[in-house]
Order: sequence, then structure tokens, then C-alpha cells
Amino acid sequence: DVVGKVVELGGSPFTVIGVLRPKEQDSAYSGRDHSKLVIPESTFRALTGRRYLDDFIYRAERPELNAGLTRKIREALARRMHFDPTDDQAIQVWNTTEMFEFFDTFMLAFNAFLGFMGLLTLVVGGIGVSNIMNVVVDERTREIGIKMALGAKGRTILLQFLAETLVLTAVGGVSGLVIAAGICRIVSELGLDKTIGNPVLSPGIAVLTTVALGLIGFVAGYFPARDAARLDPVVAMKV
Repeated sequence: DVVGKVVELGGSPFTVIGVLRPKEQDSAYSGRDHSKLVIPESTFRALTGRRYLDDFIYRAERPELNAGLTRKIREALARRMHFDPTDDQAIQVWNTTEMFEFFDTFMLAFNAFLGFMGLLTLVVGGIGVSNIMNVVVDERTREIGIKMALGAKGRTILLQFLAETLVLTAVGGVSGLVIAAGICRIVSELGLDKTIGNPVLSPGIAVLTTVALGLIGFVAGYFPARDAARLDPVVAMKV
């Protein structure tokens, strides 16, 4: 606890009277808050000899009041400093609300793009699984023929290959979730969440992805499994 301790800043002693609460910060005006020290305005003027402020930060009581508040502040400063309130070059205003609106729109489009890429990846993965199972059926044609000759039903063969497909898909899905969780952990451990944000593996997304993988795996494996179940035992044993 540093409260009550004396620190030296620019050759002058300061007593720590409080510590800002940790917070997530999407923008950094001349640096993030966690790397800042706050001192009284009067002390700052006494130490630097500066009489005037060159910038200040304000926040509207409610977001919907932001546009009107910006206009009123500009008009008040224009009357005091004698400039045209419509002159954007006389005083610069950084409206973070507008920036966040743009950022929200950008993130919505970006998430839609990521969703499309994820869907495309699942489809490509499903095609890959289907091709693998076709190869497996071709390589095990004689084995399938022997099983059917010994009394195995077509439904049994179908369920066997469907189960193998779902296991293969599940292994890939679990591996992906483990890698994603590992990346989230690494970002947090390295402190990168302060600059790029804190990635979180959403349970809802994980469940949705698992269900989607299961459906794609079922569809991808059904047709090779159906072909295997329809093999003629006599012909299959001759392969």
C-alpha cells in the first residue's frame, strides 16, 4: 500500500493520497491512466510557472447529451477567447463518442468477417474429413467385406464409420478449443491485454462451435459410411 508514502517528482516531494482503480481503457490520451500521476492544478502551475491550460477533458452526464455539451463548451470558450465558435481550427475537440461509434461499427463488420471465415473453415474442414473417410473406406474394403460375411449388418458398419468420423471431428474440435484457451492465457500472462484487449473464450461460442463441428462431422462422414454399408461382401472380399 503506497497511500501515505512520499514520492519525489521533478525534485519536489509529494504525498500519495490515493490510487486509481484499475480499469479497461480503449483509448489513451497522451498515455494510459495506469502510467500517470495526478497532482493538484495549483501545484502544477506553481512548479511550471504556466498560467493557462492548453487542454482539458470533460464527460457528459449522459451519452445523449454529448453533442449538445460540446457545442455549448465551444460557444463559451469562443465568447471568452474571442473566436468564431464555428471555426474548427480555433479549438480542436476530440470527440471520443464519435470514435467509439465508428469503432463499434468497425468491430461489428470485423466480427461478421471472422464469423464468415470461421464458417468457411468449418466447411473446408468438413470436406477434408469426408475425403479422409473415403480413403479409409477404400483401404478397409476387404475388412468390411469380411465383417459382413461374418454377419455384421449394414447398419453396424454405418454406425462404426460414423462413430470414427465423430471421434476424428471431436479430437480436432477439442484441440482447437485448447489452443484458443492457451492463446488467451498467454495474452493475459504477457500483459498484452493492456494494449490489444483481453481475449475471452466464450462458453456460448465454444458450445455453438462444438455443435457445428458435430453436425458437419456427421454430414461429412455419412456418405462414406453409407457407401461402406452398401458394399457387396463377396465383391469387397476380392479387393
